[in-house]
Amino acid sequence: MLKTLALSLLFLACGGTGAMLSRAMQLRVRELERALQMLASLRAQLQYSRPPLPQMLGAVCEQSQHPAFLPHCLASMREGTAFPGAWRDAIESHCPGLRAQDRGHLLALGELLGASDAEGQREALLVQESLLETLLVQARAQRDTRGRAAFTLGILAGLTVMILLM
Repeated sequence: MLKTLALSLLFLACGGTGAMLSRAMQLRVRELERALQMLASLRAQLQYSRPPLPQMLGAVCEQSQHPAFLPHCLASMREGTAFPGAWRDAIESHCPGLRAQDRGHLLALGELLGASDAEGQREALLVQESLLETLLVQARAQRDTRGRAAFTLGILAGLTVMILLM
């Protein structure tokens, strides 16, 4: 009885590890997709209405699909923190699933927004959008191949351990 319970827990640990790795890859893809949607929304606002930066970020936050860090950035700005600092702090502390390379591109975006005229910002957003699209394509490919493999290997490793120890 105790041996069966221990083996079951070992199986769950292996399978859970594979599932967590797969989930992390899915989370990265979702956050990159949301960041791209944010960039498209910011670019459209800069092209047509040109509102102040806090208003633009607020409009993006009101959308159902926004990056996880954006509400934290906006809240920090409302508390009086300057935009570049609020952006940096939000990205460094509230970006689940993103890698350092992804964060680097988003941090660079914080230096561009509000730093030049609307046309310059739109051009910079286009460049950042193409870079994030490249990262998204890579993340999707990795999720589709390695994510499924990690989940399957976790389950198989758990089964193997169970069989060997029975």
